[in-house]
This record gives sequence, C-alpha cells and structure tokens, in this order.
Amino acid sequence: MSQKNQAIDAKAIDLDNPELQKALQIIQFTNNSLFLTGKAGTGKSTFLRYIAATTKKKHVILAPTGIAAINAGGSTLHSFFKLPFYPLVPTDKRYTRRNLRSTLKYNSDKCKLLREVELIIIDEISMVRSDIIDFIDKVLRVYNRNMREPFGGKQLLLVGDIYQLEPVLKEEDRQLLQPYYASSYFFDAKVFQDYPLVSIELNKVYRQSDPSFISILDHIRTNQVSEKEIRYINTRVGTQIEKAEETFTITLSTRRDTVDWINNQGLESLKGDPVTFLGEVKGEFPESSLPTPVELNLKAGAHVMFIKNDAEKQWVNGTLGLVIGIDEEAGLLYIHTEDGDDLQVQREMWENVRYHFNETEQKIVEEQIGTYVQFPIKLAWAITVHKSQGLTFRNVNIDFTGGVFAGGQAYVALSRCTSLEGITLKEPLRRNEVFVRSEVVQFARHYNDHNIISAALRQSKADKEYSDAAKAFDKGNFDAFLHNFFLAIHSRYDIERPAAKRLIRRKLDVINRLRDENGRLKEQMEEQKAYLKKLSVEYVMMGKECEHEGMTEAAIANYEKAVTLCPDNPTALKRLKKLKPATYRKQ
Repeated sequence: MSQKNQAIDAKAIDLDNPELQKALQIIQFTNNSLFLTGKAGTGKSTFLRYIAATTKKKHVILAPTGIAAINAGGSTLHSFFKLPFYPLVPTDKRYTRRNLRSTLKYNSDKCKLLREVELIIIDEISMVRSDIIDFIDKVLRVYNRNMREPFGGKQLLLVGDIYQLEPVLKEEDRQLLQPYYASSYFFDAKVFQDYPLVSIELNKVYRQSDPSFISILDHIRTNQVSEKEIRYINTRVGTQIEKAEETFTITLSTRRDTVDWINNQGLESLKGDPVTFLGEVKGEFPESSLPTPVELNLKAGAHVMFIKNDAEKQWVNGTLGLVIGIDEEAGLLYIHTEDGDDLQVQREMWENVRYHFNETEQKIVEEQIGTYVQFPIKLAWAITVHKSQGLTFRNVNIDFTGGVFAGGQAYVALSRCTSLEGITLKEPLRRNEVFVRSEVVQFARHYNDHNIISAALRQSKADKEYSDAAKAFDKGNFDAFLHNFFLAIHSRYDIERPAAKRLIRRKLDVINRLRDENGRLKEQMEEQKAYLKKLSVEYVMMGKECEHEGMTEAAIANYEKAVTLCPDNPTALKRLKKLKPATYRKQ
C-alpha cells in the first residue's frame, strides 16, 4: 500500500480477537510464515492493512492479479518475481537452481531487494497456484544464498480464503502440473511438505449479525449445508425487496457477459445520450490492471459503485450510488449514495508501483512507475461474483443463470449480503451448485491447530528474547544480554540448535573483531607516536640551528612545535625553559 495510504483507523481492527492476537504475535516476533484465513467478513483485509501500516519489518505487498495489487497498494507476483505465465514444472531446466540466475537476469537492485526484504505479504492467496509458491521458494533460497531454510529465511504472510475463489487454470495447464502436484492450490506446494504452514482462521464474523444466517453461510462454505437450509435460502427466490427511497440493489452473476448485458441495458434505458469520460494513463499501467474503464460512459440516473476508499471516508470500496448530475466542463459528478449522502466526486489517481531498496535510508520504498486517473466508479447494475469478493452489500440479486462453475462461487455470492432479507434469487439454489474441492476440506482440518500454533508462539517468545539479547549486546549491556539469552534458551531449550549457536558465534565474533581492530589501532598509534617523535627531533635540530644563527624567536617556534608533537621531548623542554623562563619554568 502506498505510504500515504497506509494510515489505518486503530478502531478498525479488533485487537481483542484471540486468533488475531496470535497472528500478530507470530508476524511480529517470529520468522514463521503464516496463512491467515477466515470466513467472509472476518477482517482478513483489515489485518493485512494493519500489518502493512504498523510492522517494522521491511516488507512488500503482492497479489496474483493487477487489480488486486492496485487495490492493495502493491505489485503483482508476476511483475515482482518476473514470473512466466505458463506452468512452472519442477523439471524445467531453465529454472533449476543452477540456471535460475541466468534465466531471470535480475538486476542488482532487485537482488538487493530480495536480500533485504523480511516480510512478503501475498493477498488473495487462494488464487495463487502451488507451482508459483515453489518457484518463489526457489528464487528466495537462491538469491539469499540460503538453501536450507524455506523461502530463503524470509517470512510470508498469506491472506485469503480457500473456500472462496480458486486458482484459474486452463485444462492444458492443469494436465502439465498434474504429475507433480496433488492440486493447483497454493498449500500443495512441495515446500509445505517439509515445512508445515501455520494456519490461523479468524472466526468472528463482522459483516453479518444474524446467527442463523451466519450458520447457513458457514455450512455452505464447508459443503455441509442441509436440504432444509437450502430450502430456507430458496425462500428468497423471486422475492421483492421492499424498496425505500434509499434502497440500492446490485445483481451478482457468475458470467461476465451477463453482467455486461445488464449494465448496458441499464444505461440504454435511461434518457439522453451518454457522456464519455476518458481515463488518462501515464507511464506503465497495464490495461489488465485498470480498476475502471478507460472509456467510462455515464448518464444521469446510472447505477454506480465506488471502487476505491475515499481518503476523507465519504465512501468505501463497494459503496453503491446513483448519478444525479454531470458537470462535463468542471469534470465533476454528483452522486447520491445508498447512505443518503449527496456527494461531489472528482477524478482520482491510482498508482502502479514497484519496490526497490533505498541504500541511504536502509528501507524498502515504493517507486511510482505509472498512474491512472479516472472517476472512482463503474456501472453497477451488476457485477461478477469474482469481482465482488471482499465487498459488502445490503441488497443483492443473485443470478446463477448458466450455473456455478467454480468451487466457492455460491458462498462468495451469498456472503456478500449483510442479511438473508437483503437477498433475492433469480433461480433456486441447487445442491450441486454448492461444492467444495476435497483437497480444500482436507487442508482446512489443520486450521487453528493448537499444537502447531503453540509451538509457533513458544518460538515467538524465544525469538523475542533472542532479539532483546542481541540488542542489549549491541548497546554493551552484557548483564541484560546474558539475562535475555538464558531466558530464550529456557523458553525453547535450543542451546544445541543452529540458531542459538549462530547467535553466540555472531556476538563472540564481534568481540574478536573488536579485539583485532583494537590491536591494529594500537599498532597504528605506536607507529604514529614514533613518527611524531622523529618529527619532533627534527624541529629541535632546526631550533638549535636558529639559536646558532641568533634567531631566538624562530628557535622558540621550532622548539614549541617539537613539544606539540612530543610533549615529553626533554631537549625541547630544556631549551624553552632557558629561552622563555617565565612560561616554561613552572612546567
């Protein structure tokens, strides 16, 4: 997220949430990679923004798609790691550990960035393939010269819900990966076979408040929904939501052509000709990453949705509204929102950024490589289920015409709404449209595993104590160093493990280096002292010559220079006592 957009309201995150507390401790005090998941509306995105805004670790934010990256204020996985767009099979010789550097050809800035980054945050992880995770693991090990540790010793924070949208994979790509991977989901990456991933599921739902609706959504999410619950959901088929003056309804569809048709029909049904606003692209900003159309056609009465949070909090991403006025000359739109506010809306700017390491400030910074300026809205009579992920609506019309073709789509659509009463179904929900991949169910059994999380938290305690020990040592407080070091050993009893040995060795090496440096400084000082003594003797000789020539003032000046260079030069002091007795007799 761009630095100026990093601010987050402290009240927006529930720091009393027990799962969230554990996740914060793991990210803050360990090097463990973490998968943070949860049902729709449990605050996953809020946690991501909070970490990005508060962590002292050098971090980057990445996402699998351009629009997701722009929304998160980061970069795409493909652009950051220079990923190819074809499957990365383990046997591809171009990407073996030996050939990786010559194939990728990272510049020195990218190599430095990969060495310095401490935390890599990946949003919408459910859409990232397993082969991509293994590729990232290989890149980080090779470029950090750390082949023993997963991801080259870097920490990953993976955020998303595998019960929602799954990786998009062509059939021919699926067949290429099938011999190597149990599934295309990120958690089936080979790196996690040797290093089990800590997975924390947030359980408290903030979007919905009706316990029965929350329970039904949870059963749909986990493929445990009963026929009775499906019948209850289907009571919403063909219902008419009581439309007050401020009521806005948006249609969710699995098909993009259906969404385009509904939006085009909605615009054409309004009187008058549309007004076209052209977006402005500067620098590098891929068309696939544009959050709203370059040609935005609008009329008064158009149903729209805001697609960017407002800095002044007048609206959020997902707020629905109605265009009530267009001022082409001033470049302004007047929009009446579902909250009853009449807003004056100007064009906004999105940034396309890339990361690099600032040597002077010793931190990772974002470099703006492109911008896009357009009104922060798009037509919203309808939206695809895919694009609705992460958004919240009060009233939705769900159109599953053409069927559900991906696991989790039914759950994503239904969970966008704050209440069951706000949902209208065009057709009944069929049992076969609620499905979850078996591999998802299998992996989810490891969520909130007490043993794995407790082990990570124990490690976090020890890691914090090791960190405190190292800081105390650097400040020269050796009592505090020993105290914290032995606390850490007691917490995890790993005196025989490499990490503890490395810390001791590293700190003792500091003492050895300082001792050696002190020895070198002593030698230099002795050499310097001998040189100054020699120079002092030369000034004494010049002083004597001046005395012999009767040049008393010049002789005194030379003797004083000799004393300055060597304060205990006996000959210089003796001559000065004779020539300047008032000054030197007392010395």
